[in-house]
Amino acid sequence: MTTERSGNGSAGGGARSRPRGWLRWTPVAAPLWSLGYALVALLWALTAGDPPVEAAGDPSLGPLAARFGPGPAWAAVLLAGLPAAAVGATMLKGVRTGRRLLVAAGALVAALLLLCMIDVRLLMLLGYVPYGLVGVVAGSDVGAVFLAQALTRDMLHQVVCLAGGLLWAAAALAYARRSRGGCVHCGRTGRAHGWTSPAAAARWGSVAVYVAMAPPLLYAATRFAWWLGIPIGITREFLREGQADGSWTSGAFLAGFATVGAVLTLGLVQRWGEVFPRWVPGLAGRRVPVALAVVPACVVAVLVFVGGIAMVSGYAAMAGGAADASGPFGAAVLAGLIAVLFPVWGAALAAAALAYHLRRRGACADCGRGAARPSPAPAN
Repeated sequence: MTTERSGNGSAGGGARSRPRGWLRWTPVAAPLWSLGYALVALLWALTAGDPPVEAAGDPSLGPLAARFGPGPAWAAVLLAGLPAAAVGATMLKGVRTGRRLLVAAGALVAALLLLCMIDVRLLMLLGYVPYGLVGVVAGSDVGAVFLAQALTRDMLHQVVCLAGGLLWAAAALAYARRSRGGCVHCGRTGRAHGWTSPAAAARWGSVAVYVAMAPPLLYAATRFAWWLGIPIGITREFLREGQADGSWTSGAFLAGFATVGAVLTLGLVQRWGEVFPRWVPGLAGRRVPVALAVVPACVVAVLVFVGGIAMVSGYAAMAGGAADASGPFGAAVLAGLIAVLFPVWGAALAAAALAYHLRRRGACADCGRGAARPSPAPAN
């Protein structure tokens, strides 16, 4: 067997071992997902006829794959099925010929599922999960509406595509690591990459965190203001309408959810984001698992980025309709300005999660590359 060498020239972690954890099962799960998706799509075509991806309500805010008619929508569904499964099977064999093409194909399948099959409604549903669950437990109308929206055909399809997109992203990354000759676990090859060092990641990661915090706090400020009766960017008549139908109450809940998200984002560069604080029962003083911070951040980053793209692309129609109708144009402009920040929010949050991972991963237990992980200061 070939012995890996660490970046400082000493022997690494010994013989190259087999992949573990997600690096082992995602390359198998991704093509299996595509096979299952192809079967479901075939049954769907024989029974329903229309593609499973659809733009319910306002087409300008629906998934990108559904905005150009059933033909392109079916093409996207078919590509995510058998062709993607064939790519996954080839990667699973460990073929190195054309590795860049295979990595690109896997990444494109992930992008197709995450960017073209999902829209802003999935992000909105995620934001309403706590609010909706409280309504379900209480047996209120809010809970019934939440369940009705969560269990629609289109929403379930989006959840399935989100899972498939994440599987394909992980499978493409796993294959890229296996086929490039580096460590199969950490991906490092021993060549110096300054921007991935813990010190460099701490610098640019801090910038990414503060950029990622700005949009949700701005969004929360407007919703809290409307809930408190302050008409920022809207007319007083529109404010009273929202107060009458309870829109600002649900908006305030989402504002609180966004604020909590911003605070958790700050934890990616804070001591309490690495070690549980003393006031956390049963976990005080223990290290925060890297995956506990990175995985949720990546999922939210995808949903925010995709939702932002959908909102930005539909903003012109929204603003135009507000100008032609009786709706408040100022609210449309303000909503559009916040929507423009959503893709920035998603990209910055993904960068912040990557920096957190690079800063905390330490030396690889398999190949020995990388600096030893520093012991964090005691949690407050």
